[in-house]
Amino acid sequence: MTETDDYVLGRNIFHSVRLDAQHLLWRIHTGYILHPQIPITDNMRVAELGTGTGIWLCEAAKELPSTTQLDGFDISSEQFPNERQCPPNLTFDLMDSYLDPPLSLVGQYDVVHLRMWASNMKNGDSGPILRHAMQLLKPGGFLQWEEADLTNQVILGEKARDFETGVNKLFRQAGLDYRIQAYNFDFMSISWVPNLHNQARDTGFIILESERKEFQHHLTNLCTNTYLLALQEILQGIRKSCPSEKPQSIMEHEIALHHLFSVERKNIVYNWGPTTLLGRKPSCPLGQNL
Repeated sequence: MTETDDYVLGRNIFHSVRLDAQHLLWRIHTGYILHPQIPITDNMRVAELGTGTGIWLCEAAKELPSTTQLDGFDISSEQFPNERQCPPNLTFDLMDSYLDPPLSLVGQYDVVHLRMWASNMKNGDSGPILRHAMQLLKPGGFLQWEEADLTNQVILGEKARDFETGVNKLFRQAGLDYRIQAYNFDFMSISWVPNLHNQARDTGFIILESERKEFQHHLTNLCTNTYLLALQEILQGIRKSCPSEKPQSIMEHEIALHHLFSVERKNIVYNWGPTTLLGRKPSCPLGQNL
């Protein structure tokens, strides 16, 4: 991790456990690691951007042929697993996905996977990330993206709704507005997540699937728990990175969040909307015969 990156969530052992629990949430929700429409072949190459703990790649390595090369990239190595505990076909490296990838990686991957960029999408513009993924992919390669839609949430319970209203005001004051972060052609405020399929299409991807659902009842508690933990991390991040924000206001929200954890946890639902996207890079450049 660099001291200048603006990742607002944490990267210590507790935060890594939260990421791995989120992976379990997605695993049960979708029922797959690699989307079933993606063909599995020998010698395929798979990349993950914003890999974090690398848990998705570790599971993919167990399901895919041993000839598969899997590479995880992140702006920080703090959460990478111990390389001695990884299979030889799984590697991790530093890379900024907002910049063009090195030429050695351009056009090298059959699959690029992304997940949960909601708290780290700069200015609500997914364009740089989508273009980065497009450059990494071979012609005909697949983009698999799972994301949290924070504009289509399920929040039940008076205390939970009150906290949501207050914490969003604090986020806006701190320059962290995760709900409204982009504009459409009519200059109406929208969130980038519901518009991700359009942004991917504008980047040149063929959209094979775009879905937004709610979690099944047996998963709402796991989503609530991991979401509240993430909100705790964000409040801690604001305290560290935004000293101009009133400490008293941050503390009040931390106390309210602790109340949700300790007193209201069984009386609330605090879920974001799970959104999935599957896209494909055209097999040949536009203007050429397919």
